[in-house]
Amino acid sequence: MKHTNFFSALKIAIIGIRGLFVESRNARIQLVIFSFVLVAGFIVELNRFEWLWLLIASTIVLALEAMNTSIELLADVYTLEFNQKIKQVKDIAAGAVLIASIFAVIVGVLIFLPHLSAMFPL
Repeated sequence: MKHTNFFSALKIAIIGIRGLFVESRNARIQLVIFSFVLVAGFIVELNRFEWLWLLIASTIVLALEAMNTSIELLADVYTLEFNQKIKQVKDIAAGAVLIASIFAVIVGVLIFLPHLSAMFPL
């Protein structure tokens, strides 16, 4: 279905984002973690570059989770029976989310560790 205007396409995209969080438990978990990171960022008063890195890392994780969920749903429409190639595609998509999540954790540690060390010196 082709959308004729920007607002129609935007509405469909928002419905898709809502569907992501309805469909994917992992996306909901990632959203909760992202919310905690946002609160922690305000508490330790991150600078704009720290915010930028955190937002980039978090956006990559959520976007890849959306792609992973889309691939899984599409594959399940094709067949619910075991198929080695579909399993491989799903595993690779999940691996992409894992890679992004590891990156996000590293970014978070590099950003928050100095702030937490300053707040709670040993």
